[in-house]
Amino acid sequence: MFVTKKCLPRRTFLRGAGTVLALPLLDAMIPALTAERLTVAAPVRRLGFIFYPLGVDQDRWRPIGEGANYEFSEALMPLAPHKKKFVILSGLSSDPDRTKAGFHDRAMASFMTGCEPTEGRLHVGISVDQVAAQTLGKETQFASLELATEETGNLPGPVFKTATNPLPFEKNPRLVFERLFGEGGRIDPVASAARDAADRSSLDTVTERINELKLRLGPSDRRKLDEYTESIRDVERRIQVAMKKRPIDLPAATRPPGIPDTWPEHVKLMFDLQVLALRADLTRVWTFMFGRESSSMSFPHLGISMGHHEISHHNFEKDKLAALAKINVNQSELFAYFLTKLDSLKEGNSTLLDHSLIMYGSNLSVPTSHSQRDLPIIVAGGAAGRIAGGRYIRYPGDTTPLTNLYLTMLDKVGVPTEKLGDSTGKLNRLEV
Repeated sequence: MFVTKKCLPRRTFLRGAGTVLALPLLDAMIPALTAERLTVAAPVRRLGFIFYPLGVDQDRWRPIGEGANYEFSEALMPLAPHKKKFVILSGLSSDPDRTKAGFHDRAMASFMTGCEPTEGRLHVGISVDQVAAQTLGKETQFASLELATEETGNLPGPVFKTATNPLPFEKNPRLVFERLFGEGGRIDPVASAARDAADRSSLDTVTERINELKLRLGPSDRRKLDEYTESIRDVERRIQVAMKKRPIDLPAATRPPGIPDTWPEHVKLMFDLQVLALRADLTRVWTFMFGRESSSMSFPHLGISMGHHEISHHNFEKDKLAALAKINVNQSELFAYFLTKLDSLKEGNSTLLDHSLIMYGSNLSVPTSHSQRDLPIIVAGGAAGRIAGGRYIRYPGDTTPLTNLYLTMLDKVGVPTEKLGDSTGKLNRLEV
């Protein structure tokens, strides 16, 4: 997939934007950075969320036994080589209002926020990744990344910057590459310094024009421009971060031509880009969706012609359960691919995986009933020695909020938070 090179190029800020006010294009036109060398004394901690839709066949997903001596289930067997690097959790739920029936919109909105969506205009709460991005994102060019293999469709993704602002996800590997590493077909370290200067010059010009324009606008438009100006300040911060970073030897990539023909290759390519972004310290917070909520994706490589959504509403029919189990195995195989990549990259005496904390799970447990209770959750990585892997932990019943796990994860990566959505406190039993 990738051709090995070194260093990272940058693209000119706002190049190709149709208008100065094209705010949605800002993130896509931010130049990439090169990372400082990491030290053993102060390892970088990263927080990731890997989401797969439409739940699991619980009988073939849930491990056998408990504690350190559990046995892998059929669906989790591909993860066995990494057993010491993750924890499996049961009993966590994302169901803030238990008086309401489960459904896809509720499950997606509450999965990373712990908030019940309102009817009418969407209103939930800030998602856990964005809480982390407010702190961890200060040190990187991209506060967070949101990637997927499908458009989110009628429902937003699980990431909310504010209670009413869901963030978009990018599915095209080519566009992800260009956002992170520039528009060139391959990396070009010679152009980096010149592009930094061009970026800063462009920002100065845009700011001057905005100040002139504000004098001729009404209060509403001035507020909109103030919001845009705030985003420019963030871009200025990112450029400053990029210019202060010292180069680090990195494997780089030729620009992907686009979306691969098969879903597994698409997932792997997106994982490869995530690894590059993390290794370059372009971001320390990211979310990746294997597929959108209510996805109708089919899986011909598994011999499955039915759509994922149809399969998930199995009503406990054997053929659909068997198909769902095959999908769950394939999802584990792909997640294992990602873990292998992260664990192969050394950082001091540990690995990139050891310095990361990654939640892997679905917002539904039993999809045929849209259950948001007792979700299938895995936490991988060690957060630089703050999480002990190799265990299966059961929390009693199904009333422990998933947001309790998020509070714990935030604490482990140095972003202590008192409350998130329906949280009631941090989890125990995860510590070393």
